[in-house]
Amino acid sequence: MQARERRPSYDEMSKFLQVLCGEATPLTRDFALLALYTGARKRNVLEIEWDNIDFERKIWHIPKTKNGKAQNIPLTNEMIKILQARKLTSKSKLVLPSDSSKSGHLEQPYEAWNRICKKAGIKNFRIHDLRRTFPSCLSDIGAGQYIIRAALNHINFESTSDYSIVSTELLREYMSKVTQMISGYMQSYKYL
Repeated sequence: MQARERRPSYDEMSKFLQVLCGEATPLTRDFALLALYTGARKRNVLEIEWDNIDFERKIWHIPKTKNGKAQNIPLTNEMIKILQARKLTSKSKLVLPSDSSKSGHLEQPYEAWNRICKKAGIKNFRIHDLRRTFPSCLSDIGAGQYIIRAALNHINFESTSDYSIVSTELLREYMSKVTQMISGYMQSYKYL
């Protein structure tokens, strides 16, 4: 099975973000922005709990990811703004709560996603493509493969990967550049 190769063009990204930030619900908007800014898997973003957000150290701790390993994702200023705004009105242990789901968190944002894509005129753009877009943006700003692998929490079977540990601050620096790049597509939209 061939891997899917779908990354939105810069024009598509701009249109998508304009509709997302201008017309989507805050819950859908914040889910999509956090997924895009972090490159995290959909499930991990949907299930974020406040106990796993360390505002002081600017870290989102994921206790267990798909590969079985824990992951610490550095939070950029843009991510902190989103989280702080949600925290101000939160009465839940979950960052993205939903009263209409059994789990208590936003579960399947497909209907809203499809509406946003249709309004933006974007075809064949799936939620998982946000995860694919993130490393592409990292690559565009000059991040090397070790930075990209660390950001995505990918397991690399090359022996040298066992000795190459990317610092949280270096990863945050690259992630800040990505969030600034993405925020640039939003033109006049400012969070808060």
